Amino acid sequence: MTTSPDTAIASSGSLYAARPDIHVPAGFERNCAMGDTITLLSQPWAFLIVREAFFGARRFSDFVSRLGIPRATLSASLSSLIDDRLLETRSHSQGSAWKTYRLSQRGGELFPIYLGFVSFGDTWLTDGVPPLALYHASCRSWFSPRIVWAETGGAVDPRQIDVKLEDNYWRPRSAQEPRRRRIVKADGQMGMRACSMERLLSIVGDRWTFLILREMFHGNRSFQEFLDNLQIASNILSQRLQSLVDGGMIERPAAVGRSGYRLTAKGIDIYGPMILMKHWGDRWLMPQARPTMDFIDRASTQKRTPTVVCSCCGHTPEPLQTGYRGRDAGVFSI
Repeated sequence: MTTSPDTAIASSGSLYAARPDIHVPAGFERNCAMGDTITLLSQPWAFLIVREAFFGARRFSDFVSRLGIPRATLSASLSSLIDDRLLETRSHSQGSAWKTYRLSQRGGELFPIYLGFVSFGDTWLTDGVPPLALYHASCRSWFSPRIVWAETGGAVDPRQIDVKLEDNYWRPRSAQEPRRRRIVKADGQMGMRACSMERLLSIVGDRWTFLILREMFHGNRSFQEFLDNLQIASNILSQRLQSLVDGGMIERPAAVGRSGYRLTAKGIDIYGPMILMKHWGDRWLMPQARPTMDFIDRASTQKRTPTVVCSCCGHTPEPLQTGYRGRDAGVFSI
């Protein structure tokens, strides 16, 4: 089955009715690598701990000082990330009881998602100079991350893409996930580091908000459709929708109706970071790395795969080849 995710611009009701991916069958949910990745990373503190690991944090005390996180909370979060195989522990030295924390291969491949979040935040949530400058050692340039299609180098645009659903796209609905609180304050600041990724997380920093945005890219835009597809409590849905409206990600134009919502230009642009989460999940969370949904270029009918490249040289930045400089800090290797 092939269908188009061009939901942000389209206004025809017949388009939505014709899409096989819009309505989740009763008793089922999307067998979605993006959703599974969102669930993994929306655990309290998960993404900020992983970010600090990219920035060179290794010891327990590094994470405490850089994040301002309570020690008991950090201990539980690190244990969870180890269980999820995103972090690994190593002995500090031979015979030492002290241990350090390192990103696993699985955790290290989250780097493009982190860069995608930074790119979005720098574009939409920063006034003036971005809080963090990125340096690509391979081409010796300061750069901005760009999300493109690996096959062509062209910019990612959901309005030019269809999706192909596999036979295993729907799975029996699992038990409901527990409610998780946001950890990033409304002003987007956390710990000691200014980072535009945190400003994004202050708007969409929990599982439900990401899943609402995902449903919009599948063609859903009404309150009832979100309720039916996500099985979310109505009060939580109302709160998350209002947060997205306040954050400028969605709007309620009169033409859509009282219960209808539409992605703004800012909301459309979150598509790039979200499909990077799907790409990671396809590799690490799907059995035999078999995607349940593929992106198809509408004009050429060819499969498309998202990736992140350096704005200067066009190559994919690797963590060990990427440095950063804050407004009041020196340059460091990651």
